[in-house]
Amino acid sequence: MEVKAKNDIQAARQLPKLKSLLKKYRQIKTMQSGLLQLSELASTVTDMASFYRALESVIKMLLVTDSFHIVLLNRSRQLSLAYSHNSKEEQLLAHFDINHWQHTLTGLVFEESESFHCSSAERMALVRTEKIAFHGSPCVDWLGVPLKRGYQTIGVIALQSYDKKLFFDDRDCQLLEFIAEHLVTAIDRVRSRELLEKNIRQRTQKLTATNVKLQQEIAERQKAVKMHKALLAISELSSSSKDINSFYEILHGEVNSFLPAKNLYIALISDDDTELSFPYYQDEKVSSPQPRKFANGLTELAIKTGLPLLIVDENVYILSAQGKVTKQKFSLNYPTKQLPKAWLGAPLIENGKIIGVLAIQHYQDEHAYQYCDLELIRFVSQHIASAIIRKKAQEAVQQSHEQLEKIVNQRTQELQATNLNLRMQIEERQKAEKQLYFEANHDALTKLPNRAMFSDRLAYALSHLKRHPKNRSAVLFIDLDRFKVINDTLGHHAGDEFLIEIAARLSDCVRDNDILARLGGDEFVILLDSLQSQDDVEEVASRIISAIEKPFELDGHTLYSNASIGIALCGQQYNDSNEILRDADAAMYQAKSLGRGRYVFFDESMREQLIASMTLEQELRIAIKEKQFELHYQQISDLEFSNTIGFEALLRWQHPSKGLLTPSEFLFMAEETGMILDIETWVIEEVCLQLKSWQTSEDYQHAFIGINLSGRHLTQANQLAHLIDLIKVNTVEPERLILEFNESAFSQHAELALKGLRKLKEFGVKLALDDYGAGLSSLNFLHSYPFEFIKLDRSFIRSLNSNNDNISLVKALHELGSKFGYRLVAEGIESQDMLDKLQKVGCEFGQGYHISRPEKIAKSPEINQDLPKARA
Repeated sequence: MEVKAKNDIQAARQLPKLKSLLKKYRQIKTMQSGLLQLSELASTVTDMASFYRALESVIKMLLVTDSFHIVLLNRSRQLSLAYSHNSKEEQLLAHFDINHWQHTLTGLVFEESESFHCSSAERMALVRTEKIAFHGSPCVDWLGVPLKRGYQTIGVIALQSYDKKLFFDDRDCQLLEFIAEHLVTAIDRVRSRELLEKNIRQRTQKLTATNVKLQQEIAERQKAVKMHKALLAISELSSSSKDINSFYEILHGEVNSFLPAKNLYIALISDDDTELSFPYYQDEKVSSPQPRKFANGLTELAIKTGLPLLIVDENVYILSAQGKVTKQKFSLNYPTKQLPKAWLGAPLIENGKIIGVLAIQHYQDEHAYQYCDLELIRFVSQHIASAIIRKKAQEAVQQSHEQLEKIVNQRTQELQATNLNLRMQIEERQKAEKQLYFEANHDALTKLPNRAMFSDRLAYALSHLKRHPKNRSAVLFIDLDRFKVINDTLGHHAGDEFLIEIAARLSDCVRDNDILARLGGDEFVILLDSLQSQDDVEEVASRIISAIEKPFELDGHTLYSNASIGIALCGQQYNDSNEILRDADAAMYQAKSLGRGRYVFFDESMREQLIASMTLEQELRIAIKEKQFELHYQQISDLEFSNTIGFEALLRWQHPSKGLLTPSEFLFMAEETGMILDIETWVIEEVCLQLKSWQTSEDYQHAFIGINLSGRHLTQANQLAHLIDLIKVNTVEPERLILEFNESAFSQHAELALKGLRKLKEFGVKLALDDYGAGLSSLNFLHSYPFEFIKLDRSFIRSLNSNNDNISLVKALHELGSKFGYRLVAEGIESQDMLDKLQKVGCEFGQGYHISRPEKIAKSPEINQDLPKARA
């Protein structure tokens, strides 16, 4: 027991020593493993970047931190950062220069050439004594060891610890010094291997370049051999017996053997030097073009220059006769998208004259052709030009022989077949003439006779009537309703189908001896011949109207139309077809004006109306130009106080021969022709001048003036803007203008007209609804439209004498006015009795001959004293 106890005590005493030995053994084994790994790196890694990255794991294995950096002398004998594995200071260290390193702990180790261990406090003490400068983030502990090659210091390796629990000790310093000794050797070995690899690569590149150059020389020589063979083949082509098309194909193949010539064409100039033809054209994008006149293309540029051209990258390279290449900017007005990547061409010249162009082009590779190819294409073009001339001459001789032989062989057969050929030619010519006659005299769409044929037949009918006065005939002029709507809505195809169906229905309504023709658009005419009486004409016209009224089924749509027919009976008074067509046309317009879907016979009164209408239109245009109009002003009075609040400007035309005309005699023509806008422009200017002249008048400075305007101002956006601008220019008091519109202005475009009224209201003028009660007046105008005045029509006011219901209606309108914001103005007050009735039911304002007749105001600064005073 005692022996065993002694042994246990002795073993217990030796256990710490054994643990210490085991720890040292493990440290030595780790060190050996790390150094072995470092040695293997030096033997296997071929570049410094990979070596430094692998060094990270060695440092991490042997030391307490993996934050380190290595600084080495560069070729300029200055310190520079070789590698950094320090995430906190890596970017900062990478930008250090020599001045930075001199004032750092690393620089201090390098200068002293001794290992240096520095804590955070010691580092700050060095900073305070200005031995070093403070750079980067503060580390907890720092250890640096010089890197030496023999006795020469070549750099520094430094460790940093940022963990407050990890500090370096003497063992770490010794271990780092040991690593530093092996590190310098490893760096030298890796650098040597890296340099060797670099030299090997450079030698390899030189050998590769030499090999490439040799390959290029071989390729150039092979290309030259191919080119000579091809040129020889081109020269021999002209002596072959192949036709010209085969000649061009073989020629293309030969050129393609020494140049990228997938796209090649030959252009030849016509004998008169005005046209280009393309006997051969192979191109991946463009099909063979037809002969064309000279234009502004690449071919014409080669002809104009007369020298080989290379067009690439929007530049033109020209090879002169002396072999010098000059560069110009591509200046043709040529679509850039159609321009090939590279275009190479040369003129074909024979005896000093350009006969055409040889061109090749590439759409994908702008480097397909080089400058040296300019000389080559010129050489090739010379051979090709000669070959083409020789080939053409041979073919011409051959064709001449063949043609002569053919003529000799065929002469007998032609003589025998002359009569047969002549008969066939006559028949063909007759067919062609018939076809031409048909096309010249018939409508292409409906196949009906056209205007020319109808006029010819009508002229014949009139001449026949001269010889046979008892013969009766008539012309029906037919116009279709809604054709334009169908054409615009469903398209021209539907419109054409509609006209074809109309032609078929009209054909069913006439006899075989009648002539149905289409003049154009939706206008058709019929010549009815051999009539017994006027009843025959009316029967045909009624049949046509009934046929057209039936529904049409087009493209899944059911459509309806009507026919308006004008009828002119042929008589001795007509001298040519145009006169009777004119009268039938006039009767047709009369039918349309009477409500469409009817027929009307022409009479002399229509001609007189036409002449009068034309005369009125001409005179009205002159009147606008010479300003033959004048304004008469009728008072608008307050019926309760009997004082004048304003005037209505009434237009009059001082006609040179007819005297003073009222609007009812000419305004309809102005509306129809559009001249109403010019007249109303004059009216507005005149009224604004009158208002301006009243600005200094105590009696009239607040008076209103009402103007009647066309509904065009409301339904045409540009015209509405023009109206507002016109008022702006001519007056600064738009609120003194009352613009009056009647119900017809809102009948077709109600929403558009309402928008126009609101814009005028916003502008500041006052608005009035004129002629209310003259027709089917809608109560909608009273509450939906921004009118300030409702003017009761004179016919409605006149009816108050015999219709008490209308008096009640005026009273109701007055009461509604207080709710909807308008005031009543009665027009045409012609008696005291009528005035009393209106006052009784509350009508506020009025005008008429009983109050005041319209009077002209003299154009002078003075106010017409005859007018009654206006109330403010």
